[in-house]
Amino acid sequence: MNRKTIALIVFGLVLNLVLAASVRSAQDPASDDLPALLALIDKAGGPAEHPEANALHVLLKERVEVEKNGEFNSLQHELVKILTDKGQRDNAAKKIPYHRRYNTLRVLRARVVKKDGRVLDVPAESIKDGTMEETQQMNILDENFRRLSIAFPGVEIGDTLETLVETVSKPMIRNHYNEISLFQSLEPILARELTVAVPASLAVRHKAVNGRIEYSRSESGGRVVHAWKAADIPRLVPEPGMGSLLDRALHVVISTFKDWAELSRYGHSLNEGKVDSSAEMKAKVLELTAGCRTEEEKILAVHRFVSQKIRYMGSSMDVAAFIEPHAASYTFEKQYGVCRDKSILMMAMLKEIGVESSDVMINISRPTDPELPTIFFEHAICGVRLGDGRMVFMDPTLELSAEFGETYVGGRSILLMDEKGRDLISVPPVPAERSLARIHSDTALLQDGSLEGRVRVTGSGFADFGLRSIAKQIPAAQFPMVWQQLGTMLARTIKVSDVRSTDFSDLTVPYEITFRYAARDVLVDIGRYVMFKVPLSSFAFDVISVGIFEALTDKAERVFPLFLFSTRGSAQEEVISLPPGVKVAGIPDPVRFADGPVSLTLETALEEGRIRFRSDFRIEKSSLDAEGYQSLRRAVRELRKFQKSMIILEKTGESK
Repeated sequence: MNRKTIALIVFGLVLNLVLAASVRSAQDPASDDLPALLALIDKAGGPAEHPEANALHVLLKERVEVEKNGEFNSLQHELVKILTDKGQRDNAAKKIPYHRRYNTLRVLRARVVKKDGRVLDVPAESIKDGTMEETQQMNILDENFRRLSIAFPGVEIGDTLETLVETVSKPMIRNHYNEISLFQSLEPILARELTVAVPASLAVRHKAVNGRIEYSRSESGGRVVHAWKAADIPRLVPEPGMGSLLDRALHVVISTFKDWAELSRYGHSLNEGKVDSSAEMKAKVLELTAGCRTEEEKILAVHRFVSQKIRYMGSSMDVAAFIEPHAASYTFEKQYGVCRDKSILMMAMLKEIGVESSDVMINISRPTDPELPTIFFEHAICGVRLGDGRMVFMDPTLELSAEFGETYVGGRSILLMDEKGRDLISVPPVPAERSLARIHSDTALLQDGSLEGRVRVTGSGFADFGLRSIAKQIPAAQFPMVWQQLGTMLARTIKVSDVRSTDFSDLTVPYEITFRYAARDVLVDIGRYVMFKVPLSSFAFDVISVGIFEALTDKAERVFPLFLFSTRGSAQEEVISLPPGVKVAGIPDPVRFADGPVSLTLETALEEGRIRFRSDFRIEKSSLDAEGYQSLRRAVRELRKFQKSMIILEKTGESK
């Protein structure tokens, strides 16, 4: 693997929360007029008209009928034309996740319209309904989390896949309707229609986001019909480090909620009777906190149990974070749950030690729009009220979160579930200082012109979480290879050895990695002088930042914000000892860069015959918009210039 591949893998590993925003859709049933269908497919064109597309959404038409109590029926009619091998692979099966407690699905039509006009119906045995593979792999049997799969037979390039699916849904929140419907995706959409019919007594608020969509309103038989229509919608090109598609995709938000407080109260009502306990839970809490001396130690003991011992089913299982949670005693007994189940269990266990806490909703990969209250939060965490009145946000789904409070919550909006109702809360940003990787190297330039170094890597906050996540995901036998590969950024002749680390799963002790390296032929000899680059200025071992430097700043501009999960940064220090027979004739000029949320400091100094290098790199936002991304690119340009500079040594002729 090359450096850029390693960098992207590392970046992906530390962003290991599976993020999901529930997006459903519905539509009018299409008449089974085959000639009209074939004409529509032919008019859509193919690779010549859409050279960048792998598949075409020829039609995506939905109709939703909402009842006063919030129940709704939807029909979704979709035509997808296959243009490439990738489009064939991506669309050969259609998978629809749903929650059996809330949804009932029925396939009214599924067929392949061949490029020669023949029509092949999907056989009944190719339409399967079952529990999710993810839960089966975790040895979890939960009949509510399900997936309807439609496997299309003999799909070839040029074929069109047609589905007509009916969904009958109970309301997530009684007497309300709430929806987010995408009008743009990673492939072109030629025709997109959404119609939502609601009782006249149900007040609907709505908005189009990230662009304009044709809208109309009509009334008929005591119902108000809202309709949105768009055509020839270009595809969004995916970018490395992007967050949610909703961040930039054209979409419609529909809500009947008056304000956030209404949602807060309802969310709290779903928890009533769920924050319970059992004899086994009480005993476990006593066991966990037996040796704890402070409130913080007790809270951490409970958090670590819930995060590490209760298996997380993943947000991909959630219909939305507002799903009704299981009782804490049930989750404790089954030893698994979705985010809200784990939050409720943590609340119940904290209650046993006299600590007050709240269920908290949060979006991680995208901002929360304060204008229209919606149930579509990506995640649920636990807000812990300390004895001094402060609230600390803790995520019981992060099994490798070692510190007290999650830094990633800073700068985001949250909604507390509260009996009296709470408004949306903006959490103050958490400084990058709390999420720094720290790299120290004792480096020796030897008489023969080679380098030897002893390196220690550790971190706090997000950096600590990232390092532990990498260690967990990469097999132990391959772990040294990662540092060897990254070390080639310092010198191609490098050999990394004696790689050691503490136990990544032991959250009671700081996680650290140590290793040695040796590199030959690092000196440039120009007669009276020799020169070499500052080894750690390569940022080779700053594994948390390397993905940004190596893989995520090469585009002149971005469409999507650069999603970084948390504020972050690194502090490096290197002490370089020199061999006899040389003296320092020149060192690189310092760099002091600060622009918006990004700062970079690079300094080299001569101290008592040794050279000391320090670097400090920080990003003070968890997501960089277009302006912030350009600040980052300017910082990387400053870094690249520094990396080309040299330490210059003059030969004195003295040697041992």
